[in-house]
Amino acid sequence: MPAGEGLLSEMLTQVIAPPAYSDSGEEETMETNLPLFANRFAPVYPLTEPWPVGPLEVRDLAPWQRCWACGSTANDANESYCIDCGAALEARVYPAFLSQRDAPSGPALIDRLADPLARAILPDIVEQCDLNGMQLTVLAETELMPLVPPLDETTALTIGASLAQLLVNLHGSGIALGWLTIDDLGLSGPAKVCLRQTNQLRLVSDAERDAAFQIDLLALAEVLERLTAIPRTTQRLSEETVVDADQIPDGLGVVLRQIRTGELRDAATVTARLSALRDESTHPVPLFQLAGSYTDVGRVRDHNEDSLFKLTLCLENNGQRQSCGVYIVADGMGGHAAGEVASGMAIRVAARVIIDNYLQQMIAGARLYHEAEMRELVRQAVLAANEAIHRESRAQANDMGSTLTMALVVGDRAVIANVGDSRTYLFRDGKLRRISKDHSLVMRLVELGHLREEDIYTHPQRNAVIRSLGDRAEPDVDLFSLRLLPGDALLLCSDGQWEMTRDPEMERIMTEEPDPQQASAALVAAANQAGGDDNIAVILVRMTL
Repeated sequence: MPAGEGLLSEMLTQVIAPPAYSDSGEEETMETNLPLFANRFAPVYPLTEPWPVGPLEVRDLAPWQRCWACGSTANDANESYCIDCGAALEARVYPAFLSQRDAPSGPALIDRLADPLARAILPDIVEQCDLNGMQLTVLAETELMPLVPPLDETTALTIGASLAQLLVNLHGSGIALGWLTIDDLGLSGPAKVCLRQTNQLRLVSDAERDAAFQIDLLALAEVLERLTAIPRTTQRLSEETVVDADQIPDGLGVVLRQIRTGELRDAATVTARLSALRDESTHPVPLFQLAGSYTDVGRVRDHNEDSLFKLTLCLENNGQRQSCGVYIVADGMGGHAAGEVASGMAIRVAARVIIDNYLQQMIAGARLYHEAEMRELVRQAVLAANEAIHRESRAQANDMGSTLTMALVVGDRAVIANVGDSRTYLFRDGKLRRISKDHSLVMRLVELGHLREEDIYTHPQRNAVIRSLGDRAEPDVDLFSLRLLPGDALLLCSDGQWEMTRDPEMERIMTEEPDPQQASAALVAAANQAGGDDNIAVILVRMTL
C-alpha cells in the first residue's frame, strides 16, 4: 500500500459503486421508474432509494440540446444531425457522478476552480442538474493517450509541474484531490496531462487540511517516481560529515525525496521547484561556440578519405540569445573513389537531417530544448547517413563505409553520436576525457582484458573497426548527453589524429593555443610530425559566455 493510502481511506467519503448491468440487457435502462434528471439524463443502471453517492453512467435522451461533438446548443428538438458540425445526434451514454446537493463531492467540486489552466486538466462538465436533494454532474467523454513509463525527465517535470499547480488551486479552495495513480492520468497532447476521473475530490475541514494535502503531495511523488522509474536511495553520512545544502545537486529525485520526508509540505513550493527544474532543462544556457577545423591527407596516404562538417549559429533578438552548432567528423573506408564518397555522404546526409528538422525551426522561432527529442534526432541523422551509404555501396557493388562522430550543441547542452573509432573528447580544466566509445577490434580486446589501452596505438590491427556506417542496414548508434561549462571544449577527430598525438600531447596543444582554428592546425601538424600514417580531421569547439 502506498504511503498515506491507509490514512486516506479513513479520511475520504465512502464511494458506493453502482450495480452492474442486469441480465435482462439494455432495455431495462429505459424503464419509466428510472429517475430523469433535467428531463433529459436517465441512469443506465437502476437506482434504488436512497440513491448512492458516487460514479455512474447516464443516457442523454435529448442529445439535440447539446451536440456531443462540438457542444452546439443551436439544434432544434429531435434534430438528427448537428447543424453546426454534422455529427449524428443519437442518445449517448456519459460518465457522471451523483452527490448530495448540500455536500458536493467528486466532479461536483470542479466548478469551484476559477483557473482555466487547472480546469483544463480536469474532465469537462457537460451539465449539472438537481433532483430530490441530489446533484448529477455529467462529464464529457475524452479520448486520452495512456502514460507509459518510463518517461524522460523533461516530460515528467512538465507533467509534475502541471499536477502540482492543480493541487495549488484545489488546496486554495479547500479541496483535496485524494490518492492519485498513473491509471488516473492520460495525455491530451505532448506532455499535456489530464485526469480521467475526479471521483475522490472532497472538501476538507481546517483540522484535516494538513494531513489531506500532504497525502496529495505523497501521491504526486509516487506518480512521478513511477513515471520516471527513479529509484529510492538512502544516503549514509558519518557523524563527521558536514553537508552543505547548497552543494546537494538539485533534481527531480531530490524533490521527490523531500516530499516523502515531509521537508516539502505545500503544493506551491513543490510547483516552484518542479517548474524551475523544467525551465532549466528546456532552456539551455546560451554559451557562445567558437569553432575551428582542419583536415589533411597525412604523410603516407595518396588521397584524403576523411571529411568534416562544421556549422555554428547564433541568434540574438530582444536581449535573448540562442546558440547552436552541428559538428561531424567522418573517416571513409573502401579505397579510392569509395572511402571519400562514403565519408562525404555521411556528413552531408547527417547534417541535412539536423538542419531540416531542428535548425530551420530554431531560426523560424524559439523552440524549447528537449533532450529526448534531440537524442532521437541525432540518432535518426546517423541512421539516415548509414542508409545512404548502404544503398550506394550496394548500387556500386563495393565495400565503401565510414566511421562517424558528431555533436549537436545547443547552448550548454550537447548530444554526441558515434559509430566506429572516430572520437569526441571533452576538454575541461586542462584534461581530455573521451566521451565516445571506439567500435574497434583493439578496444574490444581492451574491454575483455586481453590488451592494455596504451597498447592500442601500436597494435597491428588497430585500424580494424567492428562497427561502421554502410556495413549493415541499421547499425547500433552510441549516444551521449553532456552539460557543458564556460571554458570547456569539444574535440572531434578521426583516428589519424588521436593515434599519432596521444592525449597528453593534444592536451598540451589545446592548453597553449586558445584560438580553436590555430589549435586545430597545430593538432594536425603534430600528427604529421609524429608520422602522419593516416588521414587527419579535427574540429575543436570552445565554449564561452
